[in-house]
Amino acid sequence: MKAQEKNRIRIKELFDAGITKATEISRRLAIPERTVYRVLKSISDKKSLTHKKGAGRPQILHKSDRNRIMALVQHNPRITLNECRAKLSTPVAKSTLSEEMKRRGLQYRQAVRIPALSQLHITKRMEWCKRMRGQNWSKVFFTDECSIWMNSGKIHVWTKKGQPINLPTFKHPSKLHIWGGISVMGKTNLKVFTENFNQERYKTVLNECLIQEANALYGNKWVLQEDNSPIHTGNAAKAWKQEFVPHQIDWPSNSPDLNPIENLWAVLKKRLLKKRFTSSNELKEAILEIWNTFDPEFLKPFCLSMDKRIRLCIKGGGKKINY
Repeated sequence: MKAQEKNRIRIKELFDAGITKATEISRRLAIPERTVYRVLKSISDKKSLTHKKGAGRPQILHKSDRNRIMALVQHNPRITLNECRAKLSTPVAKSTLSEEMKRRGLQYRQAVRIPALSQLHITKRMEWCKRMRGQNWSKVFFTDECSIWMNSGKIHVWTKKGQPINLPTFKHPSKLHIWGGISVMGKTNLKVFTENFNQERYKTVLNECLIQEANALYGNKWVLQEDNSPIHTGNAAKAWKQEFVPHQIDWPSNSPDLNPIENLWAVLKKRLLKKRFTSSNELKEAILEIWNTFDPEFLKPFCLSMDKRIRLCIKGGGKKINY
């Protein structure tokens, strides 16, 4: 029973007991006098004290409008609230439409750009996932490159009203490239650089950051995972890897969603957003500092997520997975 209905019953009980003054009832029950007057008037008018179902402000959006909203969103997920309002038969406030979207479980969020998957990509992903079911991922080094812009996140600060908020900005913000690899047993050294990546630089990075670390952890039984970038698959890089990399695993094209290190990059970037930098050297030091905090226990779930990623990809018919 709702509190309002309980109060109405308590007021009625005192009234039936002979206490008929609103001020006295209000004092005894600690209920506002205006509420008591309203209930006493209902008693004198012999109206029911029970809340009627459906009483209250009528709904603004009709059922047809609600159905129309869902149809519009399904047809065009990028539609704005104003565009949606213009297509409804009943004029409604923007706030009303926003509440209806929330009630339907809809959120207007920034879309993440992902590599386009052709039907051939989807078919190849399905074939690869089915073939890789049951694969032992414990000795695989998942590798990738990533670019990080200095001070790229939005900044919020506490300030008094009218006080200006000025932060130093750069006309051409510094950008750093990083390369790294992770496995169940540990990680490679992280390479931070500003130069454009090519096959010769890639061979140098593998030699400096991967080979010694991987051999120390697994002997000559480790496996290299990399995507199908021309830098990785060119003849010069391929010949070098045949000599120094004991095992490699093939990888489906346009499939960063299947690579666990992509999630680690997201963690690293999120932690960087908490810091501000005045130089690329500061940014580099922060990146390396964060990388050094990633121990095997932290990395292990990332690497062992491959079985679940494969299951999700197969379940989704080879299309992109959300992981």
